[in-house]
Amino acid sequence: MSSVDYLSALNKQGSGLNITQIVDSLVQAETAPLSSQIEQKIEKSNQQISGYAVVAAELGKMKDYTASIKGSTAYSVSSDNGAVGARVIDQSQAADFNAKISVSSLAVAQTLEFTGFSSKSDTIGTGTINIDFGDWSSGSFVMNNNKTGQTITINESNNTLSDLAQALNSLEGVNATVTNKGDGTYSLIVNSATGSKNAIRLTATEDSGSTGLSQFDNVTTNNSKQVVAAADAQLNINGVDISRENNTITDLIDGYEFNLMGVTSTAASVSGSVNPDLAFQQVKDFVDIFNSVNGTLSELTKKGINGEEAGVLARDVVLSGIQRELRSLVTTGLPGFDDRTRYISELGIKTERDGSLSISESDFKKAFEREPMLFDVMINSIGRSDNPSVRVYNDSEYLRPKGGVYDFVAGSTDGVGATLGGASLSGGAVDNGNNRYAGVTGDIAGLKLEMPNNVSSATIYYGESFLSKLTSYLDDVTSPVGTLAKSTVEANSSITEYNEEMMKIDDKIASLTDRYMTQFSAMESAVTSFKKTGEFLTGFIDSLNQND
Repeated sequence: MSSVDYLSALNKQGSGLNITQIVDSLVQAETAPLSSQIEQKIEKSNQQISGYAVVAAELGKMKDYTASIKGSTAYSVSSDNGAVGARVIDQSQAADFNAKISVSSLAVAQTLEFTGFSSKSDTIGTGTINIDFGDWSSGSFVMNNNKTGQTITINESNNTLSDLAQALNSLEGVNATVTNKGDGTYSLIVNSATGSKNAIRLTATEDSGSTGLSQFDNVTTNNSKQVVAAADAQLNINGVDISRENNTITDLIDGYEFNLMGVTSTAASVSGSVNPDLAFQQVKDFVDIFNSVNGTLSELTKKGINGEEAGVLARDVVLSGIQRELRSLVTTGLPGFDDRTRYISELGIKTERDGSLSISESDFKKAFEREPMLFDVMINSIGRSDNPSVRVYNDSEYLRPKGGVYDFVAGSTDGVGATLGGASLSGGAVDNGNNRYAGVTGDIAGLKLEMPNNVSSATIYYGESFLSKLTSYLDDVTSPVGTLAKSTVEANSSITEYNEEMMKIDDKIASLTDRYMTQFSAMESAVTSFKKTGEFLTGFIDSLNQND
């Protein structure tokens, strides 16, 4: 809608100028440059927000891929029988193998049933129950001296059937539940860990004047309480009979885990072999996705030289920092795999001038054939020790120890005072004469050790893979409180500030318009007055001339 110049319309005797247009032009000349600058800033912030969203999506794709490839192996493992499964768990120890494996029986847990209860809340008396672990297969109990017995106390605060099940469940190597039999009665079901030497003996001691707890004693009544006897798995590998207390076996062939899932009628043919084609394809897939992400980031940050349109995040310090960090990660050394720092470039990966990666298949396969461990440098974090009886691992979803070589020093025989790399370890003695430790702070946080209690010292190697370090960085950048999220919040905050500035300009426009209109109104009044005076004088002079 066009504006109406009422002032000019009312002042036909005035200057005759279009005052409204003049005022609008003056106000626009004074405020338009400021408005234009703010609009450009708002547009730039909106472009930043859109660009950050694209970056987050691209880095998210890379993060998803690193998660999908985690734990991948360069070994092909196969079994022609579903009763026997196998996988690589330590590529540094694994070697090619072929084996015939038959399973005659699986490892079984002992099951005890205590019957005849009317509800889960039945009271059971008070006292103590000692839990020992051992072997009932001979008909009498033979103590397993490698597992420490435990005691639970039942008092008036926890003397129901459900309370007893909960107390038993708190013990390692014991599982208990109260089950509705469906015939109006309830039973307490107690299970041991698998293996004949892990069966349970319960010895109940009732408090004076209390009754009911003795019904959970199987010292002399095991045959009547036991519904399933504990047993070891029995298998044969290449003609050699073997027994194990678990159906998941990690000490049959170095570097491999075998899972027994059933009894075999014919021997399973199981094999494992290094597969350079598989290893190369997995690394090549990562190079491809890295290059896809790098290409998008480069497009967003291109400078617009020689008339080329600049990227929406050209000269953006946040995105430039992300690009620098990604390139740094590619070239940074990875300690802890052995006595020297390793690099993914040893696999034939090269960094090009534009930040992309390239990989030579021939160079990769030569390096991989020479050192298969280089695949883990790229893909899998691994821990090991110079003492083969020491197990080194990290099973945390969130803690990622720093790669390096650490000296382990044991404390007392019960494990108290042990250190790793000079940092204190938590933990100590556990069952089976072993000590178990965990790093809780600093570089070793999340690193765990398990070893016989006679180990006094060892050298611990922990190699954090390239993909692990990359994942840590991507987590930081793309998290809800990460770099991109903070930058997006800052951009949105800037837009809010710019809109506030624009509102101030609107106020200034209104103020200037009022001031100019007031000034021009005064001018119009003066011009009108002058015109009327002039007309009066002209008429007066004309009348004088007529009289003459």
